[in-house]
Parts: sequence; C-alpha cells; structure tokens
Amino acid sequence: MGIAAAIITALLIGIYAHLQNKKSQKNKKTKILQPVKCPVCNSSLYVGENIISKVFRPMNVPDQLCTIMGCPHCYPTCQPGVKRICPVCHKEIGQDQSLTARLFNEKFGKKHVHILGCSNCRKKK
Repeated sequence: MGIAAAIITALLIGIYAHLQNKKSQKNKKTKILQPVKCPVCNSSLYVGENIISKVFRPMNVPDQLCTIMGCPHCYPTCQPGVKRICPVCHKEIGQDQSLTARLFNEKFGKKHVHILGCSNCRKKK
C-alpha cells in the first residue's frame, strides 16, 4: 500500500509541475511588447532606430542630466506631418531646441528617464 501511494503522489506532483510549466509558457507567449515612442514627436520607433540624446558626465552616478534632441523622424529635420511637441508644456518646439531630462541608472542595467521640459518651459521655472 505504501509503494502505491508513493507512485500516485509522484505522478500527481509530475502532472502539477507539467501544468505549471505550460501555464508559464502561455503567459510568456501572450505578453505584448509596447512600441517605443519618441518623447518629442510621439512617433513609433522601428527596430534599429534610436532616440538622439546627450548624456553628461560623470557616468557612474545614479542620476545624470541629459538632453533629448529627438528621433530620426524629427531630428535633424522633421518628416512631413511630424510635429515636435514638448510633453511638459505641450507647446511646439523648434528644430534647434531640445528636451532636458534626468537619466536614472537603476540596478541591473535598467534606465529610467524623467523629462523636465523644453528650453522654453525650463526658463520659466
């Protein structure tokens, strides 16, 4: 009787582990990746396109100042129908203007950007 109970228990544990594995694989497949958008013109970036920015030294601190010029759709020249809008004051910004931001270097290589505003709304503060 003890051997039969052990075999049944082992089978139930195996079935449970198999079902949990299938469930986690299903969750990985249904995860939807959000497209990366330019903070200046709100255009979706394609694979291989990057936001053009400058990060100021020192590089080994958790909080850095940076400027964001735009993406290939809005910098150095805007494509037809693309408008450069500040996400803070919601006013149109010129080709020679950029956004000021703070870059937070978090653990495990993650980065977080907090946009402070364009050169117009930053002067008012």
